Amino acid sequence: MNRIEFIASLTKGFDKVIDIGSDHGLVLKKAIDQNFIKEGIATDLNIGPLNHAKKTLTGYPVEFYLSDGLESIISDYDLGIITGMGPNLIGDIMKKASKDKTYILGANEKIEVLRQIICDLGFMIIDEYVIYDDFYYVFLKVTGGQMHLTESDLYLGPILKNKVEAIPYYAHKATYYENLLTKTKGKRLEELGKLYTIYKRF
Repeated sequence: MNRIEFIASLTKGFDKVIDIGSDHGLVLKKAIDQNFIKEGIATDLNIGPLNHAKKTLTGYPVEFYLSDGLESIISDYDLGIITGMGPNLIGDIMKKASKDKTYILGANEKIEVLRQIICDLGFMIIDEYVIYDDFYYVFLKVTGGQMHLTESDLYLGPILKNKVEAIPYYAHKATYYENLLTKTKGKRLEELGKLYTIYKRF
């Protein structure tokens, strides 16, 4: 299963999904084609990608918004998808997110930073997923709530660390940091050593 198909599969059980930064609209197309959802909302900050989404989703029950994150959204939804962005940008978008909705979040780097931001904003992680599609992708399922994460939780994930499919991902991360250790000196060496130890335990 590729990344697009996997994200679409996470929409099961929801009726109307908003895809923030929907690009070509492929996630919503797949979700509707598979009867996972009934309606969609596609948004993008730029008109070019939004027009691509409109072309992909012609004839589909989808609304389109030229919007900076959730800024201009007036329609209701029960699941939000925000993926393929940096953790801080996702965090900025989530500042305006409703605590009574559910969101699928996927940062393109530093998932530990996103976990901390989400907790600081008053959201809790209710599930986590990892898939491999040329690269490893980690996704968080969150909703309003409070939770405390240890340093280990931030990197491994409070839920993901209990899933067998995460073991190859952790092994990959451990190897990555182990290789960096041979090329690093000074204070950075200590930091990398800590990360290697966290992931190596699995």
